[in-house]
Amino acid sequence: MKPDRPRGPRTIRRTCHGHKESDALNNAFYLLSEMTSARRLSTLVSRPTRSEVLQAVDDYIAYFPLDQPRERARELREAVLTWREGEEIPQAVYEATRQFVLSLGVREPAGGWENDDGYQVRAIDRDTDDPEPPPEAEAAGAPQSYSDASKKAARLAQAVAGAVNIAGALASPRSWARATSWPSREHLVEHVDQLLSAFGTELDQQRFAAPARRLRALLSAWEPGPEVPADVSEAARDLLAALGIEEPPGGWDAPEGPPEGPSNDNG
Repeated sequence: MKPDRPRGPRTIRRTCHGHKESDALNNAFYLLSEMTSARRLSTLVSRPTRSEVLQAVDDYIAYFPLDQPRERARELREAVLTWREGEEIPQAVYEATRQFVLSLGVREPAGGWENDDGYQVRAIDRDTDDPEPPPEAEAAGAPQSYSDASKKAARLAQAVAGAVNIAGALASPRSWARATSWPSREHLVEHVDQLLSAFGTELDQQRFAAPARRLRALLSAWEPGPEVPADVSEAARDLLAALGIEEPPGGWDAPEGPPEGPSNDNG
């Protein structure tokens, strides 16, 4: 029997791929996954601060499009607010973090949350850059690794961000008309298709599914030019509303234009 290798203190993994929303979600997930137990935190070189945890939670609330994980993130935020920096982390924070992680499809460690020291090597907990699991595995409800869950969150955020950028431009005909060139029909449709395909079997559960399909149908029949048809603009606004993007003060054609990304509704 080979002796165990010495285990040095762990650091929290971080990624940077140049995409604001997906990077924020990846890094938020890696940080929050450490908050599931005191034992896991004890093996880190430096445990996250209260401010860092709140920022990670806020990133999920702002950028993650699925309702249940966002609701669990809001509950986690309320628990973190009871934690005073420099004091012992309340058990409520660990419990809320576990519920948040479970909502992303990650299964509880085989030995239980309390015994997870962050070093365990399991099929459902491998922080690697392996290819994403096949769609049929996800559709069948197979438990995800931490890495799989992080990649899924980033993929969904990137798809939503692309659709929001397109819909935001179409929702403001005045801003659209000021452009000197316009994207092709194929480019517009591609972004909506990426949004629709990213959610797989969960698509029909999303409030934005019907507005996205309507916008896609209208874009497929329109050759982009300086004037946005009224029905296209209306469909774009409906999609933004379904994604939680509120109309700007003064309306969609206000001088400041449409929002640049998902709103943070955590208050």
